[in-house]
Amino acid sequence: MSIFLIFLFSPLMILIMLLIKFFEDFEIFFIQKRSGKNGKKINVYKFQTIKNLRKNKMQISKLGKFLRISRLDELPQFFNVLKGDMSLVGPRPLYLKYNKLYNQNQKKRLLIKPGITGWAQVNGDNNLSWSKKFSYDLWYVENQNIFLDFYILFKTIIVIFKKIFLKKNKLRIEDEFNGKN
Repeated sequence: MSIFLIFLFSPLMILIMLLIKFFEDFEIFFIQKRSGKNGKKINVYKFQTIKNLRKNKMQISKLGKFLRISRLDELPQFFNVLKGDMSLVGPRPLYLKYNKLYNQNQKKRLLIKPGITGWAQVNGDNNLSWSKKFSYDLWYVENQNIFLDFYILFKTIIVIFKKIFLKKNKLRIEDEFNGKN
């Protein structure tokens, strides 16, 4: 499936790479270490959306804001799926530093591969509290099946189109997880 999606979205990915290369002052790709299945370290690929203005000062560019709202910055994650580090659907991969903060129940989210989209993302995403995100992630881990995955993929498309076209697309940067949620 990831090969098909890479092929399908390759013209769009090439266009995004060209826009970043010629209109932005930063690298095309952003690679970040995150937690994979069983807490294993994986490199998650994204299109770069932040420009470094000067030391310790960063800003999301206009193109970057659109890429984030539309989730187009995550298209390179199809290569993570192809590599076997991620799945199309599953809990989003979080920072490695959070692994030591999870309680026993929250650690269950690491039993499966992280996904490009997931149950928490189609039910509120960054507007959810950490405890609600974990609740959705754990529900997915316990109830995952192919029909639910297709439903989540379909709902992801609807959520993205609503964010783009309904102009209710305030970009919110995710809060840090402190293990107390």
